[in-house]
Amino acid sequence: MSFRFGVLADSAEACAEGLALLARLAELGVKVEVSQPPAQVGGSRWVARAVPTEPAPVVRVAVEG
Repeated sequence: MSFRFGVLADSAEACAEGLALLARLAELGVKVEVSQPPAQVGGSRWVARAVPTEPAPVVRVAVEG
């Protein structure tokens, strides 16, 4: 399964801040790179995208039941 992360914002600056938050996923072992820098898609709507640079670590969870 492939993951993509998107940021929707009201300005280019807010979009960049959202991408910076996604970069914090590295603290959880998921490194991302920007696949689409902030772009205006209409009026005050901005979008940006990021994708993982490698597969996310596998986390096993025990389910009781």
